[in-house]
Amino acid sequence: MTPGRSRLAAVGLAAIMLGSSAAAAAEAPGQAPSTEPKLVLVLSGGGARGAAHIGVLKVLEELHVAPDLIVGTSMGSIIGGLYAAGWSPEEMEELLASMDWNAVFSDEVPRRDKSFRRKQDDRPILIQARIHFKKWRPYLPTGLLGGQSLELLMDALQARSSSAVSLDRLNIPYRAVATDLSTGQPVVITDASLATAMRASMSIPGAFAPVELDGRLLVDGGAAANLPIGIAKELGATTVIAVDISSPLEEGGSWHFLSVSQQMTSLLTRGHRDQDAALLTDNDLLIEPELGDMSFIDFDRTLEAVTLGEAGARASASKLAHFAVDDERWAAFIERQRRRPRGPIVVDRIRIENTSPLSDAIVRRALAIEPGAPLELNELSHELLELHNLRAFGIIDFRVEESAGVRELIVHTPPPPAGKGSVQLGVGFSDDFNGNTGYTITARHQLLPVNRRGGEWQNIFQLGTVGLVDSQFYQPLGSSMRWFVEPSAGFRREIIDLWAGGTPVVQYEIESVEGRLGAGRVLGHWGELRATAFTADYRALPRIGNPAFPPDDERRGGIRIDLRIDDVDTVSFPTRGTEMGVAYERSSSVLGAENETELVSFRLAHSITFGRNTFTPYVEYGKNFQPTLDYINLFKLGGLGRLSGFGDDELLGDKVALARIVAYRHLTGFRAAGINIRVYAGLSLEAGNVYGIDDAITTSSLDTGLGAFIGADTPAGPLYLGYGRSEGRDRFYLAIGDRF
Repeated sequence: MTPGRSRLAAVGLAAIMLGSSAAAAAEAPGQAPSTEPKLVLVLSGGGARGAAHIGVLKVLEELHVAPDLIVGTSMGSIIGGLYAAGWSPEEMEELLASMDWNAVFSDEVPRRDKSFRRKQDDRPILIQARIHFKKWRPYLPTGLLGGQSLELLMDALQARSSSAVSLDRLNIPYRAVATDLSTGQPVVITDASLATAMRASMSIPGAFAPVELDGRLLVDGGAAANLPIGIAKELGATTVIAVDISSPLEEGGSWHFLSVSQQMTSLLTRGHRDQDAALLTDNDLLIEPELGDMSFIDFDRTLEAVTLGEAGARASASKLAHFAVDDERWAAFIERQRRRPRGPIVVDRIRIENTSPLSDAIVRRALAIEPGAPLELNELSHELLELHNLRAFGIIDFRVEESAGVRELIVHTPPPPAGKGSVQLGVGFSDDFNGNTGYTITARHQLLPVNRRGGEWQNIFQLGTVGLVDSQFYQPLGSSMRWFVEPSAGFRREIIDLWAGGTPVVQYEIESVEGRLGAGRVLGHWGELRATAFTADYRALPRIGNPAFPPDDERRGGIRIDLRIDDVDTVSFPTRGTEMGVAYERSSSVLGAENETELVSFRLAHSITFGRNTFTPYVEYGKNFQPTLDYINLFKLGGLGRLSGFGDDELLGDKVALARIVAYRHLTGFRAAGINIRVYAGLSLEAGNVYGIDDAITTSSLDTGLGAFIGADTPAGPLYLGYGRSEGRDRFYLAIGDRF
């Protein structure tokens, strides 16, 4: 068994290189395939180190060594399974070279490919992990990662592999070794599809959910038989070639959590490995490639592992030569071994097996393929991953079956393992070290889908400097989910300062109760056009400061039209993409407005990256068409990135203009198992001001600002430590998290 994260990687390779289609069940050790094997190739587990198996296979082919059966554990089951299903060592090496390992260990599509609705889950930025519920109880998944990307990769590669319907009928008979989670005993998988067999053999405990097969829960086979020589003997082997790439034991030195994890796993597997190695006789051969300091998680070194595996096999070439077959048998072996689909796969029929909460029409519309067209497996996998990211499904899978000359694509969309409800938490804290401190604690509850048309109910609760209770019901119309309606209502309370001469002179508590009815159209993945009618009660009460400032109580109501574009790759520290917002709002007495107001606003940012350096120019403009003293309708400037030397929202006016360019450099980062932390250093140059309605915006009227920061994109939200200077005033900033 390899450690949690090493296993993660092992699983990745499994998924990435999966092979054939077949049927499904499990069987205990000792039951041999129908044709008794003579020479059995045994491949051990070992995470990223397992790529060395490919190098060994290269040498076996050069020497004309033709195994009668392949038995593999974990990463060995992946390499062995692919080879048995017709993949050549060179094809597997090419596959390794093209792999994006980070994508394998994440079930998220790139943000730019998400639906516009799902992109808004990132605003504001809350803690990434969600608490799910099943029958009103918190639900803990059986694996850290769902495994959707893994499943789709396996399905796609299975469609490109041998079409045998059993493991015995593959080009080379094959067995994968897993572990029974209940008993800890090894399980030899016999009557399963190749994809299922490999997935079970490398199902890392805690990282991926166990595979249920024949009423048993199966996990990574390394826990029970990392070098399954004994199983090969029980399956009838008269001769064994075993390849051991297990992680060696560390003898001391510098310890860290990864090395401790690897050491514990090596200790757990060592006993089984030594027992199996003791079963080797003079007729057998053990190959142990020298992989040096390569770790089980060094997936950026897999091509190096292939080379080292080849070198290890060449060192035993004279012994391997004794296992070679004659030219006639080799020609027959290699002709049979290379059988797998090479050309395009044309689908005659499409069948949706949908048991999810969404309608069949929504699922079918997500698939671009039509009968009679070649099946583009990469496109299909991406479409199904996008569908999965609607968060209404369990692990989606597909298969291609052929019967009576008719080839059928079958897509299975199950319900999620938990219920429809989830809660996401967030914290926000900010301090400018000048008396202005804010904090928030946020909980967002989502229930989706509420109905088969994709309806969603969202409730937001927030405490702190900004308090909020808000409820929204979002209902798409039609299977395209392009048009929508959204009624909502909410209460908001916040504490704000009004400034004069660079000093807060009064603190207000502002409360509003608002009802809204929105409707609009989603514009692809990149935008949304929305019209909203709203009515609200607004109240502002002075709390601290100059008693000359009066309270305010007003009834508001009107129509708001918004055009939004969101094409950035990430909300905090984007490296590419565009974000734009255009809004027009007008009050209406029909909706209860006591004062006439009309305003327009515009903002645009675009991020471009050169190497590690990103530049984001930004412009903003807003204008009231009638003078107003309402704080809600006034435009605001001040704070980090908005004339950084001024206090938050210090400048108020009927008109605003701001231009800035932010430049930041990616310093370092960490990415694994869906967790992504990035650290940046940056600068911002700013120019802007607020104005009266009739004031002209001129170059000489603009205030300027400079900001500098160290920032990080973390699972809890963005983190900033910054400094700002504007018009001779300085300010430092510490902020983490986000808020509504």
